[in-house]
Amino acid sequence: MKTLRKLVKDCDLIAVNKGKCPMLLKIATEYKNKYQIKHKHHRYRDKMCQKAGVLIADLFENAVHSPFDPMVQAAYTQLAEEVVSQFSFLKSKENIVFEPYTGEGEPYADSFEMLKDIHQHHLYFFTTSSGFGEDTLPESSIMLQKTGIYIDDYELVINDIFRIVHDIFGHAMEGYGFGPIGEDYAWFEHLKMFSPLAAAALTTETRGQNCWVNFGPHMRDAKGNLRSKEDPKWLAPNKRPFAEQKMALLPEYVSGIQITKENTEFKTSLFDFWDPCLSLKHDAWKQAYTTPI
Repeated sequence: MKTLRKLVKDCDLIAVNKGKCPMLLKIATEYKNKYQIKHKHHRYRDKMCQKAGVLIADLFENAVHSPFDPMVQAAYTQLAEEVVSQFSFLKSKENIVFEPYTGEGEPYADSFEMLKDIHQHHLYFFTTSSGFGEDTLPESSIMLQKTGIYIDDYELVINDIFRIVHDIFGHAMEGYGFGPIGEDYAWFEHLKMFSPLAAAALTTETRGQNCWVNFGPHMRDAKGNLRSKEDPKWLAPNKRPFAEQKMALLPEYVSGIQITKENTEFKTSLFDFWDPCLSLKHDAWKQAYTTPI
């Protein structure tokens, strides 16, 4: 009988949400209204493709860890402030228990499994202390700053909170998966909850890293072509290396955000014609594709 009730409940959840979560969508809308976050309505016209993925992967590969660059510092400082703000706002709206995951493999089979857990007021997350990319970054990374927020005896760092809010507002809220396409959708959806300055850093932390994981050098043959699944050297998702953790900003045509310095302040502007899929429709994107990396 318990199994039947659980099945009915799960089916109801699917029928009501249709892959989305009204509860989280409502919280996200309230958050954006409270902090007056308004982005121009850019459409995600297509989906992540190999050409765009390889381009962004190479840009991330060649980006230099620049924690002391003033523009990079400003963007990452803003990102840190806003992920903590999102976390605090979420906690004020829903009593979700966040639990460090210590098991083997992934805690959830897909984003819907994660959403069901959230509806039970619980979420597993990977702690930064258990893995922060392939290499350990120096403490100069803003993402490693302590927050004063504890779960039992564990003090969360910015990156822990970032992982939590991105799983919730990037993946679970709209039902986006963890593959190359779902990760890019999750980046675009979560981007809408940030100020432009913070969103520039968000792009590196999500879009840049995920493209490197799924389209980076380890996924290509000697000629630079992406390997097919039939290739013995093709890597399954759970075998792919994590991206190197670095504080850097990707080019504006990847994030859609232009940052300029005026006196001692950084000003941001959004492209009117920006296409997140980096189509070749506009001259700006044509130039981006033909500019040597």
